[in-house]
Amino acid sequence: MVRVMMVAGASLALAAAAAPVAAQEFVPPDRGSHPVSQPASSSSGQSSSGFKLDILGFSTRAGFQVNNGGQALLGSTVDLVQLGIPQVRARSSFEVGFGRPSTSIGVNEEIMYRFLADTAAAIPYIGLGVGYMDDNVVKRVWPTVAIGFELPFRRSMNWLVEYHALDALRRSRFFIGLATRGGS
Repeated sequence: MVRVMMVAGASLALAAAAAPVAAQEFVPPDRGSHPVSQPASSSSGQSSSGFKLDILGFSTRAGFQVNNGGQALLGSTVDLVQLGIPQVRARSSFEVGFGRPSTSIGVNEEIMYRFLADTAAAIPYIGLGVGYMDDNVVKRVWPTVAIGFELPFRRSMNWLVEYHALDALRRSRFFIGLATRGGS
């Protein structure tokens, strides 16, 4: 009985300690409405149009390939160049696959279009590019397609969910991870 009371007390203490973790983001009165509800073009904190070379975003992700040998994947992306408007970016990505038939390495260069500003609640995006893959069987360059979205996690971090198609849609990869947005 004493042990049950100790476990219940410890559980209650942990629950009480976790309660302050959940909080709302404060929006000062001088900013007006929350930037989440504003489209990309009218966001007050959005960077200007034009060519910009900077680290605009970075992500780490894990996932799996569902066809052509199925693999577990680890990868990373970095948005380095803004092309004209803040929603159009050049992105480099790197992926390592483990599993059948062997370890694979992929490097991709893509042009991404983000439908909303980095401050939006959900940011859908699409991208086209070119990638190189080496899996000890196939070593070649092929077109890539990326479709995904980001959901808020912390003030400058988002959850990332992405479908990445390689080899003219013959290889399908799904990712989940965390992304940072430093360029907005």
